[in-house]
Amino acid sequence: MTGDEFPRTWKGRLIEAGKIMGAIAAIFGGCSLIWGMTFGPLREIYTMASGFVEDFRRLEATVQQLQLDVARANGEDRVIRQPEGLSYIQEPVTQGDDVVMILVIARTRLGEGCRLIDWVPIFTDELNIPTPGERSRKGPVSRQIDTNTQRLRVEMVPPDVLRPGRVVVYLTLTYRCPGAEGETTLEDRTDSLSYRLLPGT
Repeated sequence: MTGDEFPRTWKGRLIEAGKIMGAIAAIFGGCSLIWGMTFGPLREIYTMASGFVEDFRRLEATVQQLQLDVARANGEDRVIRQPEGLSYIQEPVTQGDDVVMILVIARTRLGEGCRLIDWVPIFTDELNIPTPGERSRKGPVSRQIDTNTQRLRVEMVPPDVLRPGRVVVYLTLTYRCPGAEGETTLEDRTDSLSYRLLPGT
């Protein structure tokens, strides 16, 4: 019906009444939905769903942090792993002597594809000042290790400034590793090992 007059036939009146009832039902449904989402039970359902989504996000972040913590505890976030108590410094060591480290070490899964490109020994005496030493053999690093534990003999030249007494040494390791965007450089280090430096004659 396009005019403003109400139809005179019963058929037309039924159609118009249906339109009016449909409009009333749509208005009532819209009001019911608004009431349900603001004051009624739908609000509680929406709040519960929002809370569930937020709890799920927190749980996901917690799981990711736990995975990182487990990897860190297992040493899998590093390039190398070093079984505790197996590495040591050959003694006696006297001032002026080279230092020989017996290093028991392996690569982790993270470091399996990496290549050692440089290492530097760091020495600390009773003054607690880290001082770099030198490798006894110059040139590029030739020997690489894999994920199997290996026993290496590492010869180092300590700095001349070390005082006799307890000395601690570790190696800083520089690796070239494959990554998603090409090769990257990663730094790692060995555990600290101590020895007694005897005065020279």
